[in-house]
Amino acid sequence: MPQDLSPAEQETLEEWLASVRAALDVPGADLPLDAVLGLTGRIAHGTVRPAVPPTAYLLGYHVARAVAAGEDEQHVLRRALQTVGDLVPRTRPTPEEN
Repeated sequence: MPQDLSPAEQETLEEWLASVRAALDVPGADLPLDAVLGLTGRIAHGTVRPAVPPTAYLLGYHVARAVAAGEDEQHVLRRALQTVGDLVPRTRPTPEEN
């Protein structure tokens, strides 16, 4: 769980994720939440904030395809997080570069 969340925020996050998993019938797989949040924060600050949702979708799509092809979910997810993380610029581009 992220360290910078208040207890109330942590509870809300846990409840939200449980609700989404139940609604989408996603089993309680091991979600590396700190890694996911860390990457999405880097994306938001290293590119543009609107890049986060479609990137998260593409990550999920990639992992689902790989798992359907027989690859290990956790291995694929860690590799995908690293691959996308390597794409994030070290400094945020100026509006002219965006």
